[in-house]
Formats: sequence, structure tokens, C-alpha cells
Amino acid sequence: MRISMSIRVAAAATMAGVALGVTAPLASATEAKHQREAATTQAAQQLQRDVGVPEIQIDGLDDRLAALPEDRTMEQVVEAMYPGDKQAQAVTLQVLRGEEPVQAGAAAKGFWGTAWKYTKCVAAVGAAFIPATKAYKAIKGLGGVKEAAKLLVGAGNVKDFKKAAGNAALDILGISAIQANCF
Repeated sequence: MRISMSIRVAAAATMAGVALGVTAPLASATEAKHQREAATTQAAQQLQRDVGVPEIQIDGLDDRLAALPEDRTMEQVVEAMYPGDKQAQAVTLQVLRGEEPVQAGAAAKGFWGTAWKYTKCVAAVGAAFIPATKAYKAIKGLGGVKEAAKLLVGAGNVKDFKKAAGNAALDILGISAIQANCF
């Protein structure tokens, strides 16, 4: 009898909340989280545009990277990231070599590493995206180069990436370029 009374009270409270336009706390927390993530992503993309970080051509990226030879160069990886955009390729290669891009009104030196972090991570993951390797399978399992890079950068450290990626993390974290450019 107690259980059914508790269920009735919970149901009545839920219905009252819906009638008053109040959503369930779990839904509100989830929606708030998605809104924060969307706002953060939008702000990061705007910041990258504002400071001249070229936007990677995501459509078809995995196919372009998979088509590269196994002994791919960083130039080939960057060309796959920005097909046909020689200026974006040149600036990205400059940053990947550790040089500061020359931009009007550029911010402090330490800022560039942060603004370019995702781009550097995509390049590192793209260099490891070689068909028939464990890293390739792990990256595909995480949703492709774009999603793997977002997960790596978003994790912020090896421990959190291992939690988020599970067993796939082991096949990716052994690559020094990924550790150096994604965390």
C-alpha cells in the first residue's frame, strides 16, 4: 500500500509540473548541458574565425585521409584537411611546425596554441588514420577523425580520455603526436 501511495504522489507531482510548464529536473539538466555545449562550440568556432584559424573541410575528411599513402607526410594530411585551399594549408603547416602565424592584431603568444588545438589534434589523428591499423579501427569506432579529435581535446588529459573512449583509447594514446597535440 505504501508503494502505490508513493507512486501516486510522484505521478501527481509530475503531472502538476507538466501542467505548470515545469519540466523534470533530469530533462532540464540534460537540456542545459546541451545548450552549454552548443554555446561553447559556437563561441570556439567564432573565436577561430576571428583569429584566422582556417575551418577544416569535414565533409569527406575520413575518406580523403584514408586514401593517403601509409607513409603520408604532414603536408598530405593538411592538404586533405583543406583541399584546394593553399592559404589555409600554408598557415596550418606554419603552426604545426611551431611557428607563430603572422596575423594583424594577433593575441599573446600562448593564445595561438589554444586557438589551434583542435586543428593540431585533427592533423595528428589524421596522420594516424591509416587503414588496416589498430588506430584506424579505434578512430572509426569513435566516429571518425572529427569526433575522435573533439573527444581528445574535450577530455583534456589522458586519464579522462581513457574513461570516455574505453578500449579504443589504448590504440590511440600510444601515438606520441596525438598526446603532444591533443592534450
